[in-house]
Amino acid sequence: MNRLLILCLSCMAALSAGCGPIEINGGGDPPPEPESYGEPIGTFYLEVRNMTLRLMDITSLYQEVGYISWAVPVNHVPFQSLPGGLKETVKSYGLSSPTQVYRMKWKGETVYHLICAVHDDITGVFRQSGENIRFATFEAYLGFLQEVSEVNCVLIINPELVKSAEGAPNLLEGTWQSDWTHLHHDTEIDDQVDLYSGLPFSLTEVCHFDKDGTGYLRSVKSFKNGRQEVSLDPFTYYLTNYQTDGASYHNYSYICCFAAGDTIEYTARSRSGFSRVFDRSFYFVTYPWYNISSDPYRNKNGDSKYGVPEKDRNSPVVGRWSGISKSAAITFGINNVTWVFRGDGTGYLLYNRQFSHSFVYTVDSNSGSELQLTIYKYDTGFTVDDGFWRNGDLTYSYDASQSKPEGQAMRAKIYDDGDSLELEGWVDRAADMSRSPIVFRRVTR
Repeated sequence: MNRLLILCLSCMAALSAGCGPIEINGGGDPPPEPESYGEPIGTFYLEVRNMTLRLMDITSLYQEVGYISWAVPVNHVPFQSLPGGLKETVKSYGLSSPTQVYRMKWKGETVYHLICAVHDDITGVFRQSGENIRFATFEAYLGFLQEVSEVNCVLIINPELVKSAEGAPNLLEGTWQSDWTHLHHDTEIDDQVDLYSGLPFSLTEVCHFDKDGTGYLRSVKSFKNGRQEVSLDPFTYYLTNYQTDGASYHNYSYICCFAAGDTIEYTARSRSGFSRVFDRSFYFVTYPWYNISSDPYRNKNGDSKYGVPEKDRNSPVVGRWSGISKSAAITFGINNVTWVFRGDGTGYLLYNRQFSHSFVYTVDSNSGSELQLTIYKYDTGFTVDDGFWRNGDLTYSYDASQSKPEGQAMRAKIYDDGDSLELEGWVDRAADMSRSPIVFRRVTR
């Protein structure tokens, strides 16, 4: 599961470049795509997945990388200069997930080891001819790792989704509501299950899309004593990508430019043709967005909150924080990670400008520069580690008897007069597998 999460995060950050967004109707120029990096290898259409991917060579980002459990040098070999028998295999690996190609000596011959998150490492050893070297046992594979020499990395490939919303119908149009009660699981099954019932409030969000490319997000925090806090955030939106199987399945990417200043790219997918529900995430258990006839909170208004939070002397973690991740082991590439902690105890996480999830947070203790936080994520999918799932069941079936998410404890360290932040678990790995914290810097207006 940890490896699957690494893959999901890596792909989410990598698959972010492509064609410009499609303006729906008026409203000025859409924001430009984030800059890409690396050198293009080629662009390929995958009929079975109905998408076009651009393979990028990002090897030049590194001089040394981690191979299995030790550091090795990088000696770049362009894709076109690889042995002919290997090219199709390397391309296939690269189209499935970020891929590293290692060259080494073994028993007097040159062999290549391809490492990719969707393939087992044991199956990724090839001769220059393209012949796959198979190991009868895991012990034999471990013996191979002990016997190799002159190991170096020759190529690192990152796939980018080539986006296009040309000719896409706008099925987002309408009013949608998400709350902490209506659970969606096993593709099309719904239950009512309270999320984070131990918190003193719950959250309901209403998102409305107009035909002219404008809309709003209304957030309603409902406390157990009956009090409510409401925020209202108008936005302009643009479609950036559209995929469909031609029947009930539809998948969008779209940019929201909030009036208060934030620009966020979201996904929305539906297996019901957007007739009743859409999900933000590709998971089997979510609290999704349901199609409703009208906004039940249309008479409740409040201030906007999708902007840069002001510095708060009483709560130093409040703010917008940006950090660069560039690991030389396990995952590769450059990711700009943004955490937003608002003064009302809510926030969200972005990879580049791509939405990961929203969250509620609590500050459980505060000792000078050291804080103890708990993060309660929502508007996302839930994994086995979060709860809801049947233990050991690879069918990913929902199990009502399983424990529910309770929030993730996270230590935080704030310094540099409140302008630098480190978060527990957020680290870069050097080629030798050593870790260093990602430093998030405060973003001001």
